Order: sequence, then structure tokens, then C-alpha cells
Amino acid sequence: MLAGYSNSVSAKDSDKDSDKTTISKDTNVTEKKSTPAQVTTSYDLMTKVAGSKNYKVWKTVSGGKVYTKVADGINFRYNHIQSNQSIKTKKYTYWLIYVDGRRVGWVNENYFSRNDIAVPKTVSLVNNENALFDTRNAISYATDDTGTVVDNNEVKVSRDSVNCTDPKTYTIKYTYGKAKASTKVTVRKSTSEGIGDADAVTPKEGTNKLKSPNSHYGSSLNYINPKEFTPEKKTHSWTSGDMTLSTRLFQPVLLSVKTDTNNDGNINRVGHIPEGLTVSNGWAYTSLLSHTNLIQGHIVGYNLDKLTNPYNAQKLLTMSQSKFNSYVKNIKVSPYIPIGHGQAMGSTKKYVYVLVNDNTEKDSNDSEELIQIRKSDMLINKIWTVKCWNGDENSPRYFKNAVITSDHQMYGLYYDKINDRYEYWSLTRTGDNWNTSLVGATKGTFVDNDSPIQGFTYDTKHKNFYLGFNDLIVKVGRTGELKKSYTFSTGRELEGISVSDQYLYANLAQRAELLKSKSKIN
Repeated sequence: MLAGYSNSVSAKDSDKDSDKTTISKDTNVTEKKSTPAQVTTSYDLMTKVAGSKNYKVWKTVSGGKVYTKVADGINFRYNHIQSNQSIKTKKYTYWLIYVDGRRVGWVNENYFSRNDIAVPKTVSLVNNENALFDTRNAISYATDDTGTVVDNNEVKVSRDSVNCTDPKTYTIKYTYGKAKASTKVTVRKSTSEGIGDADAVTPKEGTNKLKSPNSHYGSSLNYINPKEFTPEKKTHSWTSGDMTLSTRLFQPVLLSVKTDTNNDGNINRVGHIPEGLTVSNGWAYTSLLSHTNLIQGHIVGYNLDKLTNPYNAQKLLTMSQSKFNSYVKNIKVSPYIPIGHGQAMGSTKKYVYVLVNDNTEKDSNDSEELIQIRKSDMLINKIWTVKCWNGDENSPRYFKNAVITSDHQMYGLYYDKINDRYEYWSLTRTGDNWNTSLVGATKGTFVDNDSPIQGFTYDTKHKNFYLGFNDLIVKVGRTGELKKSYTFSTGRELEGISVSDQYLYANLAQRAELLKSKSKIN
């Protein structure tokens, strides 16, 4: 429960006896003193959703009146907004808001999107008798009558799940209090969609000898753990062969209120674990989990064209209020939505994509959800489910790493343990169908241990895949030819790679740090 209605404490900001009834001795007439000018109530932290209208944010509320404007609320529409206190005056209710973790001030309750449920218009499901679609996964957010985000499990749905066996269209209705919404969920007809042939190509020679640590063995200089850190003051640069990666942007550890507990609620907490990365059209988008065992989290966008200083994003809590108001216009935070392990991402002109996978799955024949998120407001625009099987359901290809390169193209990476090879699968969309084919394969594991793949991307111009391991990036041709490997001794986990405008980007953990190649890749 994140609404915070329990554990509330109410305090009247007036004389403590002002609400008592008194009797006049002279007239024996009952007199009731006036109601207090304002009443303050405290709550557990909750997440709010801004509406589309501008309301001023005030520094203080005193005596039932607001004083000193500190910001225009419309500037925070796409940021992460939290609250833990309200003040009810005779005319309005004001909420104390925190924006991306910073205390800002008091805003009228009408500022929030109240009694609202955000869902996409359509969901399209691949035909798969092994799959059930959880209809609550389509919810970007649901709010109560104060604009507070509620847990999706509190939303009533006309159907909890959809069986993906029989072709049919369902209208799913969502209700919470006065809030209502609906979406159409369609199970696609084709039973051959997603069926490919793993023997369609001959695998190229690879290697099992490259070095990559299983986990991190260091951190950035001023990062100790998620509760102990200070801003970094020195950028980094690592060179391997013809590639140099340098610091582009140190990201905030948290974009939510820093607390002394790990139980502040997953909806509330934005960070601290970066997982995936995609860069396009001057923006970098990273997926964030609050705990590694979750498949829901947040996606945060940073406008690299405007955020040119590599250090300032660490200083949201200490920069001046006026600078903060301007700065956070260039940061967008999605609601708490399905993102899987977060290492299967991509972005196009209008959308961010994430393939929702369960990182604990081995060889599942379940479908995977492909979430299309609008860049404009970071809400779910559409959902498809996809599958990739070698011949039939007994030989599935379940992708934990993938990259979306256009609104109609995706590539998935799969390691075949039986044949000891990496496979590169193409999924191409026609209408709502995602058709599958194998485009390349490489023999071996690349590394001499069980170090995991931490990032996967594709250079559409030169037709090369890039595979990211900890301290290691491998360049592979489209058909599977091992071309180059790059070693960078960062000591930290690599959490996503991306190609944009012919530059390679990589994100590090143990303080999220975006790196960019010094020169264009070829």
C-alpha cells in the first residue's frame, strides 16, 4: 500500500482548543468557535501523478494562505513526484511535493491527475497455448481521488488474464473508485508466427578465451553503497584498441526521496540499480530496478543535448531552486511498469521499447511482452507479445538480451548450450505479427567463465552486433563473424550498450555512469 492513508497524523495549525464548544453563562447560548485556518496531516511516502494544467508551487502554507512561489508545477509533469504531507485550508487542500527526490513545496490538489487509469488502446498477443497475459501489466498507473498512485492489484479488472490459445478480441475494463478505463486485447490467429529454423545458417568460428569478471570488483571513487555516496568530481576515460570510452553523464543514484529503509515501496523508489540502455535522437534512456528480483521498474530519460555537463545530474538536491526547475525539464521518469530485467531495450523517434523477460527463466516457451512507451509522456502506448521457437515449442528461444532498431525490427540474442553457440535472431513486424528468422551464429561463449551478457546492440549502418560483458565489449558481424574485442578495466558492471549516430554508448553501475565513444564506430 502506497497511498499512505494508514499511519496518518493530524495536527491543527491553530489554538488546540479552537474546536471545543463553549456555553455563555449570561445567555445560555451555545457558541462554537470557528474552524481552524488549516489542518496538517502526515503520511507514509506516496507517489503522485501530475495532471495537464499548471498550478503554482508555493514555499509555505500558513494561516490558511500560500506564500512565495517557487516553481510552476507544469515543469514537473514528467518527473517523479512524491508526497508525505497535506494541508487542508478552508478553501483548498495543498500537498507537499518532492520532485525527483528533492523537496520543492506545496501545490493545490487539483494539480494532480485524480481518479485516472492509464492503459494503452490495444494489446496484441501472439498465439501461444503456453502463455497467459496478465491484464494488469497494461496499466501505466492508476490514481485515487487525491492523485496518489495505487498498487495495480487494487485495480478491479473484468478479466484477470487472457489465454493466448484461441484467436479472439476481448474488451478489458479497469476500475478503481471513480476511475475507469478499457483496452482491447487481441489474440492473433497465426500459429506459425515466431517459428524459425536454427539450422538456417552455419555458425562462424568464435572463441572461449576472452576475459571478463563475473561481477564488479570496484566502484566509482565517491560511491560506497546506495545509502553512502557523494557526487563524483572526476570523469573517466578507458581505451582499448581503436575505441576510447569517456564519461558523458553521471546519473543520480536515486530519483526519489532517499530514506533509511529498503521498504519504501517499489512504486516510490526510482533506482538504484541500472540495467539497460538505449540512446536515440539526443536522449539516453536507462532502465532502473529497486531490487534485482523484480520485473517491474522505471525508465528514465536524459536529454543529452541539454545536459552537457557530466556532473550536474548528481546535484539535484543541492543546486539552486531556479536551476533545478529548468534542469529537470530535461529528465523524464516513467511510471512503475513492466521492464523485465531491463537489458532488452531500443528506441526510435517517438518510442522507447523494452522486452519484458524473467531473468530466472532458462528455456521457457512462454511469450515475452514487448512494451512500446511514448517518449512524449513515458506511458505505455502499445503491447505486443512475441515468441521465437526453433521448429516448435520444445526448442524455444527465450531472449534475455535484445535490441529494437526500428518500429518494425528487433534482434534477439540467444545462447544455445547444447550446440555451444550464440544465435542472432531477427524479428520483423508486419501488421501486428512478428516473424522470426536466424541471421547469424557464433561458436563458443566468447569468455572463459560464466560471466553474463550485460548489454546487446546493433549498428544498422555497418551491420555489426555488439555484445557487452563486464569490462569487455565484443564486435560481431551480422552473420556471426567475430571481428574485434575491447577490454576496459573499469572494475564495475556494464549495464547496457547502445549505438546512436554511429557512436557507441555504455552504462556502468556502482554509480550509474554513461560512457560515449570518442570517435564514431565502423
